[in-house]
Amino acid sequence: MRLPLYIEFQGKKVAVIGGGGVGTLRAKKFLEAGADVTVFSHEFSDELVKLSKHGGVKLIRTSIEKMDFDKLASEFNLIVIAVGTKDFNNRVMEAAAKHKTMVNLANDAKMTEVVVPFEGGKDGIRFAVTTEGKSGVVARKVRDLFQKALEEQDELIYFLNAMDYLKNYMKVSGIPVNLRMKLYSIVSSDEKFLEFVREGRVDEARKLAEEIVEDYVSGRRNAEDGGIQF
Repeated sequence: MRLPLYIEFQGKKVAVIGGGGVGTLRAKKFLEAGADVTVFSHEFSDELVKLSKHGGVKLIRTSIEKMDFDKLASEFNLIVIAVGTKDFNNRVMEAAAKHKTMVNLANDAKMTEVVVPFEGGKDGIRFAVTTEGKSGVVARKVRDLFQKALEEQDELIYFLNAMDYLKNYMKVSGIPVNLRMKLYSIVSSDEKFLEFVREGRVDEARKLAEEIVEDYVSGRRNAEDGGIQF
């Protein structure tokens, strides 16, 4: 049972085995995420060669069957296999297991440990889609449907901006986490706040959120003080 996660790859070391079309796509994806990418292959695509000339990726020309898998697994955080047989996959995964290194089998979606999904998003909202090997065509179609729906929902972006501001405001104000959880619900269900969000009046929504928080905290403190005095 795979767990969907977003993982920071800045500075992580990624080995890509295979310099063809699939290997190129994987190398570019992890490079864009800030990873230190090395591609191992007997030959490389023109795009990989260009990227290497600009210092984007390291290219190591080798016969993949002669690679030292144990050394590879000990030096990299993730190994991406874009070529090879089932036996080759198993040999790499056995070595990776010894060193707790994760493996993305671009050539075997059912057996892979790490899935690289189709992504989309807008202005701080991100989503990822996979059918876990059943059909990349369908996964892309679902991604496109989600993306289209998100593009038509400006209100969600306004809502996100207002709630993000509220979260930071309460953290800076030193409001305890258990109280923050309660105030998220109170603010996000306030009719006036929601009206501002629907109309794209984000600054006014933020200001109202501050007022709701301050009123609630002040009222709670007064109630506690009154209890003590009583």
